[in-house]
Amino acid sequence: MVRRHRSVMVGVISWSVVFASLVPFFVLRFNLNIFGYSWEIAIGAILIATLVILYKIYIWRKNTLIITSQRIVLNIRHGIFSRTVTELLYRDVYDISFKQSGLAALMNRYGKLIIKTPSGSEVIFDKVPSPAKVVEVINKVRLNAPVQAQEYIENNPLNGR
Repeated sequence: MVRRHRSVMVGVISWSVVFASLVPFFVLRFNLNIFGYSWEIAIGAILIATLVILYKIYIWRKNTLIITSQRIVLNIRHGIFSRTVTELLYRDVYDISFKQSGLAALMNRYGKLIIKTPSGSEVIFDKVPSPAKVVEVINKVRLNAPVQAQEYIENNPLNGR
């Protein structure tokens, strides 16, 4: 199982922390008494920032690339009630490549994994940590998949032999 790189979370967490600290600072420093709710506004800003961080962590944990012995499963979670699941059998994988662009990608060792099918469509999983290793693992499993499938067919008691 592969998740997106942790650097995906840096922007969300940093902006939420800035929001959670600036709103209470301004409310309490300048004694902004909005209908007598200054403390409630400060606590509400901290609560909202915390909920945003927890939501983004949930989405990050649910976006996965799962490499099994028979297929590749790509789970993309767009929101709480929206997701896309793509399954690719190894026989449907035509080409696997990765792309690392930019200084941040090279320094943090993440990249874009691109899987091409014979029909010409591409399945892309962005910000994969150590994409070269992921491609290597997929290729190793992909080369062993036909052997494992043949062994399963030969050893399956339900195949009529």
